[in-house]
Amino acid sequence: MNKITENIFYIPASTNPLSSDVVFIKTENSTWIFDVGTSVESMNEINEIKGTKNIVLSHFHLDHIANIHKVNFDNLFVSANTKRYTSKGTIVKSKIVFENEQIEILEVPSSHAKGCLCLVFADYAFMGDSTYCKEVIGNHTYNVQLLKAEIDFLESLNCKYVCLSHDIHFVQSREKLIELHKSIYERRKATEPTISVEDFFNPDGSVKIIA
Repeated sequence: MNKITENIFYIPASTNPLSSDVVFIKTENSTWIFDVGTSVESMNEINEIKGTKNIVLSHFHLDHIANIHKVNFDNLFVSANTKRYTSKGTIVKSKIVFENEQIEILEVPSSHAKGCLCLVFADYAFMGDSTYCKEVIGNHTYNVQLLKAEIDFLESLNCKYVCLSHDIHFVQSREKLIELHKSIYERRKATEPTISVEDFFNPDGSVKIIA
């Protein structure tokens, strides 16, 4: 379990099994959990928590939600698309706030997957995979309109940091992420609905590491 602040912790993502980062936020009244992953470690950690447990699922991909049927919780928040896979949970259609506005749950425009949610707490926005491109080996792309909407969304946030699942640098500067995505947006062509970022990836689909 890694520590971000005195009340924010996370289990890092893994590749075997493929599992998302799982975030735990301790507030005065409850524990908020962002994504549940697939690993036994994440499942056990969630089930061992005492008191009120609220879970937010970032999107429907199995590496983020597979444990949802193996853990106990009090409240579950999902997008409409994710509920098609979980068959349970409160659907988030617009921004909702909890804990005297300490916790915000919002929909995120995303090329990666339909129905992405983020959770904002203090100076951190937990984004899941929402800022990533559409991933098909040999065809990594951003939708032009969704990328612009995503940039606008990121600029509307007041927090300093974004937390990106699976990234070796889980906590990143929001401003730096905006700069990166603006540079990708500048690649757009008037006649094309998508922007290729294939040069960011190796032939096997893994992300290139730039020293």
